[in-house]
Amino acid sequence: MCYADGKLLIRLRGASLGIALAFVAFSPATTRAQSAPARDYLNTPVNAARFFLDLANSTLATAPESDLPLPNNEIVSRSVFATILYSFPLGNKYGGVSVTGGNASVFVKGPLGNISASGLADPGVTFHINIFGAPALRLDQYLRAIPQTFASFHLTVNAPLGSYDRNSPVNVGANRWAFTPLINLSITPNKGVSWIDFYVGGRFFTNNNAFQGNNQLSQSPLVTFTAHYSRNIGKQIWAAVGVYYDSGGETFINHVSQRDAANGFRPGVSVSSAVGKFRLTLRYDRTASTPNAAPTNGSLRLGLSGPL
Repeated sequence: MCYADGKLLIRLRGASLGIALAFVAFSPATTRAQSAPARDYLNTPVNAARFFLDLANSTLATAPESDLPLPNNEIVSRSVFATILYSFPLGNKYGGVSVTGGNASVFVKGPLGNISASGLADPGVTFHINIFGAPALRLDQYLRAIPQTFASFHLTVNAPLGSYDRNSPVNVGANRWAFTPLINLSITPNKGVSWIDFYVGGRFFTNNNAFQGNNQLSQSPLVTFTAHYSRNIGKQIWAAVGVYYDSGGETFINHVSQRDAANGFRPGVSVSSAVGKFRLTLRYDRTASTPNAAPTNGSLRLGLSGPL
């Protein structure tokens, strides 16, 4: 089992546009909810710790003909996130808790000029619990176990501890709490050779009452539905194709809608290979369809994971 990513908030001085970028870096992740990549929540041995290191490059663009308040902007972010996951038994089921922290840099290019910022992203804590199909296995048992269909529940809490300056035109930290519940159903029809992953997740936010001074930024819940198909290629490599669907997440500044709700599909591909005790994974996704010239986004992510 894995984790969900941090949150970046972009805000532009002199314009009534609040663009929320939810990075599922590893997914993450973009104007995206906490939708997860393929095989992101596979079972791991209990009473053991693992690390995850993720590098992400994400872009978001508003079209010149967009009906958003401030069209023709391009936002590029680069981030590095590290996660420590400790797995443990909850009765005879799998459980775990992970802590994520990272650093990000953001560059905004648009009609108002170029703006940039860098700093610490809001840290997150994720709690994992199996619903069925993923028993608590020690390492020796895990190596002999036959993978089976399972479902799990995950809850991520992001705290407003990242870099934030109410007088800065761009911030990395969001200056608000975020809560992300997610349920995965991972189906294997052939004992782990291939997987069909389904994710349903939501992201809920408290208000930021220090947005561009003393303004209030609020945001509606953001919901995602995700499906992936992945298959092993030999004993070390697997490849996957999938699609994300994002809905909601409209932002409001002083209760005035910014007309930026998400409602679109993002196909994605990934490939992963074992390198000794470690695993290296490359993922790419990009917007395929949006209504009303809404922002398009894409991300390229490289992840490294392994035992501690």
